[in-house]
Amino acid sequence: MKMLIKDIFKRFDEIIPIENAADWDNSGEQIQFSREVVNRVLTTLEVTNDVIDEAISRKCNLILSHHPLIFTKINTISDKQPKQKMIMRLISNKISVYSAHTNYDIIEGGTSDYLTKQLALDDIGVIPGTDGFAMQGMLKAEMKLGEFIKLACEITNTPLHEVRFTGYRGKNIRKVGLCAGSGSEFLSNAFNAGCDVFVTGDVKYHTAQDSLELGIPIVDMGHFYTEKSFAEQAAKIYGSKINTIENSIEFIPSEVDVNPFSML
Repeated sequence: MKMLIKDIFKRFDEIIPIENAADWDNSGEQIQFSREVVNRVLTTLEVTNDVIDEAISRKCNLILSHHPLIFTKINTISDKQPKQKMIMRLISNKISVYSAHTNYDIIEGGTSDYLTKQLALDDIGVIPGTDGFAMQGMLKAEMKLGEFIKLACEITNTPLHEVRFTGYRGKNIRKVGLCAGSGSEFLSNAFNAGCDVFVTGDVKYHTAQDSLELGIPIVDMGHFYTEKSFAEQAAKIYGSKINTIENSIEFIPSEVDVNPFSML
């Protein structure tokens, strides 16, 4: 049975409730061609021009992204603005866009929870005071900070030379706190929870200074590498709920969604 865009959007809202998104967020419908039949769904962390090209070439008329395409109010549409130019491209190609952002972050199997599973942590739980965005867990055995960073990079396919950290690499750690994406504001929560280290992305200079004063190392593995699992995992989570005996829609993880940063 064929499914319309409006119907799959409704199912998306039900599978991971849109009302659970943060107040400041713009999860959910971004662009909707409600009466179009869903062909294929392309899942991606970010909507970029390369991702749009991929959607066109792979005949996907729906993009399911983690980061919202439209985050702030748009007063005008102009091809002089990169984001707005992308919106015009999507509309001209009749490609709908739906974003599952903070409502996805806090579910079981969401970005932070999945990262705890990648690291094979035990006794996993939410760090108090973080509204479910930051998680904590125990390593199976105590290890040095430097060893942990190398292990985390190997498990998540994060280039070691792109990781920044504070503190002494020989420090013994066991209890790990983390927040995929950008979660450095939860450093003090991790400290209060007794974490030995806090892993996240987008760490600012003064937050790094705070971590030294608190005595809890902070490891910046980057926004992209801590959340890049979204494309694969969202395809599985949504695909398993959408596809039944009556429906069979292909969910395709993007192959061109890449880290925008380069290193020398």
